[in-house]
Amino acid sequence: MLYWLLAGNIFLMSLGQILFKKSSLFIESHLDLAIIYRYILNYWFLLGLTSFGVATLVWIKILSMAKLSAVYPMQSLAYIIVAFLSYYLFGEKISFINSLGIMIIIFGVFLASQGK
Repeated sequence: MLYWLLAGNIFLMSLGQILFKKSSLFIESHLDLAIIYRYILNYWFLLGLTSFGVATLVWIKILSMAKLSAVYPMQSLAYIIVAFLSYYLFGEKISFINSLGIMIIIFGVFLASQGK
């Protein structure tokens, strides 16, 4: 169950980042609205907050089941998911350095998961 919760948490954190990016595009395209309305009327922002809120509740459950030092490195996998989603959804480039960083993150998560 722990691994399912971790996967769900990482997914929700990644989803939240994508929703916040969409939210920023909404905000920039509605400069005619007062700043507070750009957030209140922005369902991307509200969905992002919801995603992060649920992810936080899941994270607290995870922490009740495992050591923080064991599960926290797994959170870095969200960066990889966000990088690929940003490429496909927003046309953001993944440079050689980004690719190298992704490989290092994967290796680091593997190493961290091996520790006893």
